[in-house]
Amino acid sequence: MRAFSLTRLALTITCCLFLAIPAMAQYGGGGSMGSSSGTYTAPKGGYSSGTGIAIGAGAAAGVAVAYLALRNRNQVTGCVNESEGKTELLPDGGGKAFQLSASSLDLKPGERVRLRGKKSKTSSGARSFQAQKLVKNYGSCKQLAVLHKP
Repeated sequence: MRAFSLTRLALTITCCLFLAIPAMAQYGGGGSMGSSSGTYTAPKGGYSSGTGIAIGAGAAAGVAVAYLALRNRNQVTGCVNESEGKTELLPDGGGKAFQLSASSLDLKPGERVRLRGKKSKTSSGARSFQAQKLVKNYGSCKQLAVLHKP
């Protein structure tokens, strides 16, 4: 998990630096203050309102993408199942089951739920989920009935 966070931080910093390059290109020369070379000259007639709208739309799109990417992290939706005395969560979409760690949540086998918590792995390498909050209970689970037909 830590490597993922560091990778995401590195990508964010790289993206920000890449996006700053066009801003640096607007300012010319040298870096010494007060010199006549490298001064900024506005375009003849000024900037059009389309430029401001494009910048605002780009910023809004960036915020929207970040929100959509981060809003459901640490959440899993699936069906609760009991197998060999252990409670599992079979995620929607058919991925590998999560072994649910003991929690104060009252989860019954056969329920379809969305849980918020922390994903991890057990010492044997199995996927584990430490549920911290029941986000939503969708009722009975039709997925288990299909999986366990004789």
